[in-house]
Formats: sequence, C-alpha cells, structure tokens
Amino acid sequence: MRLLRHLLFLTTFVAMLVAALPAAAAQPHTRVVGGQAVAMTDMPWAVFLEADLGGGNAWSCGGTIVGPHFILTAAHCVVDKQKTIKASQISGVAGRADLRTAEGTEFDVIRIAVNPNYNRTRGSEGGPSDAALLWTSVDLPYTPLPLATTADAPSYGAGVMARIAGWGLTSAAGGTTDVLLSASVPIVSDAECASSDQVSIGEAQAMVCAGFAAGGIDSCQGDSGGPLTVLNAAGATILAGVVSWGYECAAAGRPGLYTRVATLTSWITPLLTGDETAWSAAADQSPPRVRMARVRMDAKSYAKFTYRILGETGPTRETISIRRTRGGTVLKRFSTKVAVNPSGKNAVVSWRVPNSLAYGTYVWCMTSRDASGNTSALQCAPFTV
Repeated sequence: MRLLRHLLFLTTFVAMLVAALPAAAAQPHTRVVGGQAVAMTDMPWAVFLEADLGGGNAWSCGGTIVGPHFILTAAHCVVDKQKTIKASQISGVAGRADLRTAEGTEFDVIRIAVNPNYNRTRGSEGGPSDAALLWTSVDLPYTPLPLATTADAPSYGAGVMARIAGWGLTSAAGGTTDVLLSASVPIVSDAECASSDQVSIGEAQAMVCAGFAAGGIDSCQGDSGGPLTVLNAAGATILAGVVSWGYECAAAGRPGLYTRVATLTSWITPLLTGDETAWSAAADQSPPRVRMARVRMDAKSYAKFTYRILGETGPTRETISIRRTRGGTVLKRFSTKVAVNPSGKNAVVSWRVPNSLAYGTYVWCMTSRDASGNTSALQCAPFTV
C-alpha cells in the first residue's frame, strides 16, 4: 500500500474517513514511528505547516528552515491535481515543539516555488525532485539548516545514521500527536532500496532511502516535507533529505524515501538569495508577464500583433481578442500556445482585416495562462485600420 507522507483529510472525522477508504487506496500515514519527543532547541529548523484548501479539506506537513524566510518542504504538499495551491492557503509555526502551546513564531506563506523537475502527474505520490520552497511572510528567528551538496556524497553512504523528525501519526493505524518526534534510521544503498519493490534503480539513485531492514522506525504521513539530517565530514548537521513517500509505514524491507537535497543545488541556490528574476521564473504563484511588443497593419490588410511572455519556463496558453474598444464587443478571438524559454520568445498573431470593417482604431486584448492556472492581467494595444 503506497502511502504519502503528508496528511490530507476532511475535517469531519478523520478516523471515519480512514476506515471508509478501500484497502487498495492510500491511507493516512503517521508521525515518526518509533520516535521520541525532542526539544525545539535540538532541532530549531523544524517547522509545522498546514493548509486550508476549502470545502472541508486540509493537510499538515513538515518543513525545514533553510533561510531567514525560506522553508524547504515536499512538492506534493503544495501540488493538488497537478496545480500548485495558493500561497495564501498555507500557514505554519516555527519554534514550537508542542503544538498545544503558544510558543514560537507563526507565519503565512507569500510565494511558492516548486522544483521544475517534479512530476506533477504522479499526484500526491512524491518521487524524485519532490521539493518546494516557501517564502514566509516574516523572518524566522531560528537557525537555518545548511543544505547538502554534491561534495557531501560520503554522508549519503549506506549505513550512515540519519535523523528524521515530524508531527505525523505514531503508527500506521494510530492517532495524531501534538509533540515533535525524532528518530534515527540508517541510510540504505540504492540497490537495496530498489530491491524493496518501491522504486526502480534509477529512482533510487535520484532519491535517498533510509530505514531498518526489520522496520519499526520510519517517517510517515503527516511528516511529508520534514527533514532527514546527517553529519557532514566536519561533523556539522546538514539537510540531506526531504520526507517524500513510502509503502506502508515502518514495514520490514521497505525503507522510507526522501528527496535527495544534494540534487537541488542549482535550482534552490538563486532562490535562497531572494533573486527576483529567479523567483519570477520559478514561482507558481506568479502569473505570466505579457510584453506587448508591436501592433501594425501591413500593405496586404493584415493586422499583426507581436508579443512576448516572460517569467515562465513552460508552455502558456494565450487568449487574444480584437475589439472596437477595450471593453467592447469581441470581433475576433484567437486561442494559441506559446513555448516559453527563460529568455523569452516573441510570438506573432496575424489577422486578415475584413473589407467590411469600418476605418478607425481598434484594439488587440490578451491574457496568458500558465500550466498552474495563473492568469496574467488583461492587456490591450491599439491599431488603426
């Protein structure tokens, strides 16, 4: 049974929902199974996240502070039906080991960047590149955790002991707990991970697996997005993995699977500087930027409209209309796609002006929609017939 390591539920009765799910469906997972309560001073970078999706749907996940106002979590925590949920739907708290207290710093999320290599068609099933970076509404006064890099390859070696932490359930069929739990698990070789019948060898090499052969200790649903930490060569704690997914919970021969943080360096480094260009290109919450390049009439009575889409890395769909005035009746509507690259690419739409069209000034109006459903503001440009 494949189990995601975040908690998605209806806010009526969670236990009733779990019991109602068919045996083959993904069941709610738990917190760190076999873990012990840990003080926030021991893991100041661990954060609790929750989201209200509306309609009685909500989830909770973990995350790791990796910058003064940046949190690294799992992509599947913020992607719903292949689209990124709204940043305004997510909130969280840092510095609070016991969720029943008022300790720590509460925050909202203002921007989300999902790793572009994450396979959204997997739904909530995690997988390689299962990572998202959150930009918080306030600075977090806690020590960020350094990220593993390719130089830390020895820290990913089989048998290296790693620590996991989270606020999930306490067993596959257990209830929730309000206290941060932590446990130690050994990293498993890629070959052993692939033999667990959970992933292919290629996926195992792109992720990191950890757990005891006999089971008993594991991260589980509710822990998604939380940290897997190891010691580097200098003896310092670094973030090596992000809780992603796993079959069952703490089952023998089935280690947990984690996003390999060392593979995220080129994507996450510019984002952590707050670079606006990088965030505009990466943030799913940012709508496409439309640049109206040129509108003209040529000698053959064709009206040609040239535009450029910026701030996107994937295809966008444009809705273009021709009107007498900005808010007037649509005389002609086009729907087209643009393949966008980071440097931008011009697109041209041509329209043969009918002889019946009266002389005067008209407008092209357009919006652009990206794969995440974000739509640009309506923009219009005049042309004269």
